[in-house]
Amino acid sequence: MKRHRTASGSMVLTLLLALAGPAVAAEVIVDTAYVAKQKDKPGVVVLDARPDRAYKSDHIPGAITLGGRGAAVVLRDVDARILPVKTLEKILGEAGIGRDQEIIVYGNKGDTGMTVPFWILEYLGAEKVRAYWGGIDDWKAAKHPLSREERKLPAATFTAKVRGDRLASTDYVKTHLKNAAVQLVDARTPKEFSGDDIRAVRGGHIPGAVLIPFEQNWVDPEAAKKLGDGRVTSRDGMALKEAQALRELYKGLDPKKEVVAYCQTGTRSTLSYVVLRSLGFEKVRNYDDSWIVWGSRPDLPVGNVSYYDFVKVNAALKRLDQLEQQVDDLERAMKPKKTETR
Repeated sequence: MKRHRTASGSMVLTLLLALAGPAVAAEVIVDTAYVAKQKDKPGVVVLDARPDRAYKSDHIPGAITLGGRGAAVVLRDVDARILPVKTLEKILGEAGIGRDQEIIVYGNKGDTGMTVPFWILEYLGAEKVRAYWGGIDDWKAAKHPLSREERKLPAATFTAKVRGDRLASTDYVKTHLKNAAVQLVDARTPKEFSGDDIRAVRGGHIPGAVLIPFEQNWVDPEAAKKLGDGRVTSRDGMALKEAQALRELYKGLDPKKEVVAYCQTGTRSTLSYVVLRSLGFEKVRNYDDSWIVWGSRPDLPVGNVSYYDFVKVNAALKRLDQLEQQVDDLERAMKPKKTETR
């Protein structure tokens, strides 16, 4: 079929692209077939982002691990804040990861354990990072071989080329609150957003933020709850929605403008970050401090603000202390008394 480079043809193509919305970028989120094809190629590293115990139980053959409680934990501090760049370079380099390699990150299906290191690697300037959304669950479902053999790569040099436009600081968000070119996405629950579920000094949300809970990216937003209470036995509900459904979910956002995603600790929002990147949103930041910092700073504005009722909490704690004292007294009363022997 011939392609005619006419002015009208160009206009039609532009119109079609505008109507279709941002295209799904296949190089961001990959499937099982892609991983199976790429994993053993030179210059490709498969990173198992799960905790070390899960990795040692079974993993994709040839995959490496950062150990500990998983990559999402290893690459952040105790407050879930991203570690200093030099520290990250050291950790990744010692694991044999270089910035110029293709890095396929996987964990459990649809889990933030995979999306946190994906975001951090992009922040550090890695340009060929892939998110294997289906992870170990899809790999097993496809009946691909598994391994228990730990792989150690030769140490490499990871030289970061920091992309500051992938991370939002509290000052950045504060400065751009009234900037029409910056869009805020709150990836928390509706109750956190409304201020009914308070997880900092204050409840509520950042003014101007749009609520799109991160679970809405799953085919079944209730999947985690169902898994937790035993209604389902697999993570199938955490599969990614079809591209058209995702575009519909984020239709209120302008892909030409910047998006800043946040949650409680900048963890759940990395899942939204990855999805937005896959939909072709180029200007996406993850707000690392997120609500745990914003909601605890009285100098920052809050929409639908709410506060802890400390009087009520203290009264409840006092009642708890009284109940514990009553239990202790009852246990002492029920103990058999010692009799003296002569």
